[in-house]
Amino acid sequence: MVISVYILIVLASATQSAAAKLFNRNCSQSSVFNALKSCTALILFALAAVFGFSFHLPTVLFGIFYGASLCISMYAGYRALCLGPMALTSMLVSFSVIIPLIWGITVGNETLKTMQYPAFALLFLAIILTNADKIKAKKLKETNYGLWFLFVGITFVCNGICSILQKQHQTLYPEAYSREFMLFAMLLCSLIFVISALRKVSLRELNTIKGKRYGILSGLANGGANFLTLVLAGLENASVLFPIISAGTILGSLLCGRLLFKEKLKVNHYAALAAGIAAVVLLKL
Repeated sequence: MVISVYILIVLASATQSAAAKLFNRNCSQSSVFNALKSCTALILFALAAVFGFSFHLPTVLFGIFYGASLCISMYAGYRALCLGPMALTSMLVSFSVIIPLIWGITVGNETLKTMQYPAFALLFLAIILTNADKIKAKKLKETNYGLWFLFVGITFVCNGICSILQKQHQTLYPEAYSREFMLFAMLLCSLIFVISALRKVSLRELNTIKGKRYGILSGLANGGANFLTLVLAGLENASVLFPIISAGTILGSLLCGRLLFKEKLKVNHYAALAAGIAAVVLLKL
């Protein structure tokens, strides 16, 4: 059961990445993509919450904080990618998995198994190897390093906060209010991204944009991935859950690029796949 949920999360994450890439081929307006994505997820959770909806104030607050962190992360991540090298930015942000890991060990009083230590080392190695062929230090000289690093740091912290909020909510209210949590989170995200999109694109222009279905697909995948992660947060330790999702996302992205977009994998990518698979196996032992 748990393994199946992990696989579904990885598939949903890979679908989000593929949908973003396909949308970008038709339109470069990221605000439109994010608006479509968040509104689709909002509708999904609104429909899910129709039956058995429970108003729970702490969950409302958790959802709003999660939604705010997610919005800031998406904006800061986009700005970081615009200002600096994509590979180095993506790699540094991926290390945000260390935040829920430390939280789980300290605040959550989780204990690490012997095999988890080499697993974490392999996970970080996989993150580095994924982008090893694209990282060029000279690119940092071509941009505003201080501003780029600031946005990378904001994205890093906000991603970690999102993971902690998911885990902490399910620790306090195990297997409860998951739909409500995501409903309020997506409600805030939708409001912010719709306002942002309408400031840049008129309704008339929006109708002419091609590839809107990819934004909708990404929203469905995003909603599914976040909901399933929230469900697993009540069943797994943070020190296991988020590292496995991180490793699985790396593997899913590489395989998706190879199979769907016919991207060629280099030696470092195959090494990253091997390290990622080994990390997942060791984490579940």
